[in-house]
Amino acid sequence: MKKKNLIILLMVPFIIAIIGLMTINVTFTAFKGDITSIEWKYDDVETFSVNISKHKLTATAMNANNAPLAEGNTLVWTVENKDPSILDPIAEIVVDGGVAYLVPKTTGEVIITCSNFNGNIFKKMEAIIYDDGVITVQPVIAGSQNNIDPNIYYGEYDLDGKNKKNASFKLKYECIPTDLSSSLKITATDNIRVEKTDKEITVTVMSMVNDTDASVKLESGGIKAEYNFKIVKDGVNVYTYNDLLNCTNKSENGEIVVLRKSFESNVNHNPTKNNEEVFGGKSDNYNFTNDVYRFETTFNNEYIKQWNEFAKNNSDYSSLSTTVIAGLRVQKDFYGNGYTINMHDLTYPSLITEIDGYQIPTLAKGDLFRGPLEFYTLGDPNNIPLVTAYGQDNIGMYVDGNNILVNDINLKNCDMGASLQFLETVGTVLEVNGDNNTIKNSRLTNGKNVLRSFSSNNLLIDNSLLSNSMNFLITTGSNEYVKLNEKQIHEFTDSNGSPVKATLLEYLAKNAAGDVALTSFLMGNYSDVDMMKKALDDIQNATNDKSLIEGEYKGSMTINDTYFYHSGLASICLETLFNGPFLAGKSPSMIGDIFSKINLENRPVIPFVASNISGMSYPVTVDITGNTRFYDYKDANKIDLSGLIDENISSIASAVLGEDKQVTIDDVFPLRTLLLGSARQNGCITSNDGEYINIPIAYYGGSLNESKVTFEEMETDVPVASLEIDFVKNYLKLQSNVTDTSNIMSIMRDVMVKCVTVVTGFEPFEFVCVKGNYLYGETPNASDLIANAKE
Repeated sequence: MKKKNLIILLMVPFIIAIIGLMTINVTFTAFKGDITSIEWKYDDVETFSVNISKHKLTATAMNANNAPLAEGNTLVWTVENKDPSILDPIAEIVVDGGVAYLVPKTTGEVIITCSNFNGNIFKKMEAIIYDDGVITVQPVIAGSQNNIDPNIYYGEYDLDGKNKKNASFKLKYECIPTDLSSSLKITATDNIRVEKTDKEITVTVMSMVNDTDASVKLESGGIKAEYNFKIVKDGVNVYTYNDLLNCTNKSENGEIVVLRKSFESNVNHNPTKNNEEVFGGKSDNYNFTNDVYRFETTFNNEYIKQWNEFAKNNSDYSSLSTTVIAGLRVQKDFYGNGYTINMHDLTYPSLITEIDGYQIPTLAKGDLFRGPLEFYTLGDPNNIPLVTAYGQDNIGMYVDGNNILVNDINLKNCDMGASLQFLETVGTVLEVNGDNNTIKNSRLTNGKNVLRSFSSNNLLIDNSLLSNSMNFLITTGSNEYVKLNEKQIHEFTDSNGSPVKATLLEYLAKNAAGDVALTSFLMGNYSDVDMMKKALDDIQNATNDKSLIEGEYKGSMTINDTYFYHSGLASICLETLFNGPFLAGKSPSMIGDIFSKINLENRPVIPFVASNISGMSYPVTVDITGNTRFYDYKDANKIDLSGLIDENISSIASAVLGEDKQVTIDDVFPLRTLLLGSARQNGCITSNDGEYINIPIAYYGGSLNESKVTFEEMETDVPVASLEIDFVKNYLKLQSNVTDTSNIMSIMRDVMVKCVTVVTGFEPFEFVCVKGNYLYGETPNASDLIANAKE
């Protein structure tokens, strides 16, 4: 009996085992994060009498979704002089019985900050310590009290529906004692007009030529107060959700956005706050269908096109979408003023399944964000596929155009739950499509990936904090690639050591020498490992001609003074297309032969195999400069790879082999196992009640990856080691005796795990890992970002 037929005969257990897999997987790695925000009832400017010995301070830590908290989330208070040239402290914080008090020392202006102990979540206000009298002036609609950029921005215009009009806003003032108001004098810069009413000042922006500074000054009895701000030429102030859409998704060319309120989720929204609206409608089941921006994916979608052509002619199968959804499309500058945009109601699964006391997010039929598009699937993409590699994901904010500045936005795709795995379907927080764009003074958090940039040149990420991703905090690469030259003749060495000259597709054709070699690899049916390795290398070299892409960079990014915190795998990923022989020429053909004969719900497990869908990705460059820091330590033994390659092979193999021989994703895609082994050997594991690893850079493998990262202009050297992870070297050890039928299930397990490699390709992956205890146990502090922004 031929070995293929023997395997097919013994695949019958799959029919039973695979049907039993259609249940919810509730296994997840717990994640402890930080509080989401701090609430208090203080204005932007508060006054405190120097004649009162101490003033009680109160604030509340907010924790959306009641997610488990890490250490370092108790609230702490600090105070600093507003004018740093004044060396003696104007006031200090004293804690008595667990209660914080402001203790004045003399008169003057200070900044009071309440933050978690880790320092990455904060609230701040200006305080005036006064003696005989004081005047305050501040906006009626409160500021975010959460800004990184010290400048406050207003747009030149407000919206009346979709029509622009000169911007107008109100300031409120207070005089202590009140009789100061009787002689109050108000002056303003020439670019604004002011009108005083009882306790309020209406400010109207005049016509402008360029961005400009503006101020309103109040004086009475020798006491002065001043409100300073910047006016953005052509900027539009956004106060409502409709304003936000009219400046972004519903505007053909976009508007310069100047946020004047936060946009929170329904569950987080506090209706008593005048500086906060809901992102969407004020209902838990708000329908975003007509609000979002949709566009055709910019990534490789050759597989989807081929699958859809198959599905069109086979009514039992459903087509796949090539459409990407974005919560906001930004085509011009975006000034956030430190306000928050939280897209939780759009991006997060709307069903919650309560299991063992944990709230597991579950996709409902109408949820728009459902995870990334398919780059390639082995199997039926709509019905328990064997392997899926991902393409472009849905997006929270899509920066689409050139020369765009995004400044001082606190952007989150959702509120965190109890696991980073819960971010699997919520999309990318911010994606950039265009050249010469800047993301500055911003905090981006809570996405499958946080920032994505493909084929965008001269992107600057400056003085920002990126945190909480299931996979990577930054993913970059190129949309452009070199397709397979189907006519080019290559020189191959088959698994017997014999030379063969042919095109790649001829060599990989069914039963041709390349197909035989790959079948031998999958079956473990070879005696000479080196010869088998040479045969695989020749196949890979035929798909990867380095000379065609070397030095031709199709994207570039500079990361300056930016902090990385809490990724599932690595801080920065440089991606390249998977480009294995199965994607090129459906080889080894035994995969299709076996699984096409196995039915699931009366359909083949692999009903269709695409061909020649990939190629060599052009490289990109990343320059890391300034005081960029990687706080991105994670439990080395809990690294989760499920977001990189979605596979059911491990589950299927586990069911077939029985519970006594459990197969996990580490067997199918043993990246974590190989990475940790190499990390231990190279001093890249920090041990402290466990093992922890910090991976600043990951170079995708499978196909050739010529992208590069430079660290030369960093202010502080980061001790690192580059670790190469070679899957093929590991798999070549999986040799089997195919005539031994008693070992057939072990053979099948090896066949299935190698299926991943013939899809991805045979090039190694590379990881740049931190050596020693660099920043271990430390967390990013927003005060550092604020200090940088002032410089």
